[in-house]
Amino acid sequence: MEPLKLFFYRNWSTIEKYLITITSISILFFAIKYRLQFFEQKGKDAYAYERAVSDLIAGENPYKWTVESFSNPDDPGNHGFSYFPGLLYLFAPLYVLHLNTGLPYHVLWKIPVLLADIGVGVLLYQLFKKRGFLAITTALLIWFFNPYSFFRSGYTYTDPIAIFFMFASIMLLKKDDVMAGTFYGLSIAFKTFPYILFPVMLLKAKNKRGFLVAGLLVGLLVSLPFLNSMENFVTYLSGTLGVHQNRYIQGRPFLFYISYFYKIELFQIIPFKVYTLLASFSGWAVATLAYLLKIVKDKYVLALIPFLTFYLFTPVFNRTYFIWFIPIYVTACYKLFEKKYRILFYVSQIALFAFAGWYLTQWKDGFHIWHP
Repeated sequence: MEPLKLFFYRNWSTIEKYLITITSISILFFAIKYRLQFFEQKGKDAYAYERAVSDLIAGENPYKWTVESFSNPDDPGNHGFSYFPGLLYLFAPLYVLHLNTGLPYHVLWKIPVLLADIGVGVLLYQLFKKRGFLAITTALLIWFFNPYSFFRSGYTYTDPIAIFFMFASIMLLKKDDVMAGTFYGLSIAFKTFPYILFPVMLLKAKNKRGFLVAGLLVGLLVSLPFLNSMENFVTYLSGTLGVHQNRYIQGRPFLFYISYFYKIELFQIIPFKVYTLLASFSGWAVATLAYLLKIVKDKYVLALIPFLTFYLFTPVFNRTYFIWFIPIYVTACYKLFEKKYRILFYVSQIALFAFAGWYLTQWKDGFHIWHP
């Protein structure tokens, strides 16, 4: 027995590398296998995406229908595509392929989502591969088998694309701020939510001008097809930003959940728009203060703050929102506890899974209240 112990002691670093490689590949294999079974699913937003892509290919402004579909405040459903056009540019050639081959467009559209999903895992692998077998296994499991995937069977969301670019941009901060700005701009082009990290990105960038210029250039290029007339531009802004001004309580936001079940009249006492403003910008103030007062220095921990304040105050909270911050949460928790009390890193991941699982399993129907 002693020679065996001695062998493992002397060769543990080599053995651990093999274990990490084999385990990471196994997790990736089962993650892909799990997702492939849902490739035939068509989400509730499929029609909105298809119509917007069809309009874009036809040379029409896809946001005209978006604005029209949001024009009736008494109708909370059947809304048009209301994000920046990154997804439209990505999905358009795949839709053309669908028209020419008959392959289901909703299946083709899942391919880039799956690649981005894998991409986030690769980024986590790069960050955690030298942190030990248990740490990297935990990080990959939490991402690939996150509470949303585990408790809510389906694969009809596109969020991993924005998450990949957002997380890559944070990783690149202070290393290559121009690329960080480019990736950050792309993340917002696909989904709007990474905007909550703007002050964090700017504070932590060494080359702030390069970061800003790169991000603005991406925004300009993405918007270019809608700059050919003032009417198109105004419709574009209305369809991507303006229609969100009159949002209603949707999904299961935390504070409204507390208000509803525990009879605490939060949304009746404080105006609805206050929560929207707090969700959007309180994280900017808290993160900036934490950085200036030197309470938080690490970029991942700093990036976690705007997400936590957003989750706390947002009046719109859909199931997929849970996955937005997972790569940042995993990395921030490791940074917080890597030097002392590393066991708390694992406790924090179990706590997230347990809480999110509990929250999602009782979520048969979300709230949809558009006249709070």
